Amino acid sequence: MDVYTQAIMDVGATVCTRRNPLCAYCPLAEGCVARKLGKQHEIPAPRKAKARRERRVFMLVAQREDESILLERRPESGVWGGLWCLPEFETESAARAFATQSLHMPQPVPRHLDLIEHTFTHFDLVVTPLLTRCEGHVSVMDAPPSLWYNPRQPARVGLPAPIKALIDGLAGPTLFD
Repeated sequence: MDVYTQAIMDVGATVCTRRNPLCAYCPLAEGCVARKLGKQHEIPAPRKAKARRERRVFMLVAQREDESILLERRPESGVWGGLWCLPEFETESAARAFATQSLHMPQPVPRHLDLIEHTFTHFDLVVTPLLTRCEGHVSVMDAPPSLWYNPRQPARVGLPAPIKALIDGLAGPTLFD
């Protein structure tokens, strides 16, 4: 980059700013069109914010009678890498199929809980938690490592903050009564 280009960029970054332009110190003030038109607070125009991508998922809250909840360890890379989380699905039907095939005696129709909305740097995550009562264990052999987490006697595992808040909200009077 040449010296002239760098100098113009420095003037724009330090002197010719939209909020507090320092026109009295600007070496280009005499030829400035924005100053002549009295629009130095409008030029340059603010950048339009990029539309944030939204990702919607379903998470199964499989709860046993002792109130423990099924968690799966997430892959090391990606969102919430290596943390323990509720089983995640692209569709409600996929979550229901997992419950039917993998959990011992799940409720026939999971109950919808309040949506969880969480903001990441590049996208917004909207989680629809589906609560189901079940018995016993998980029978999927190829599933990631899983555990039954009891919020009344919590194991020391890493949980994403929104999932921890959801689980903590479940600890109390049973939701199935």
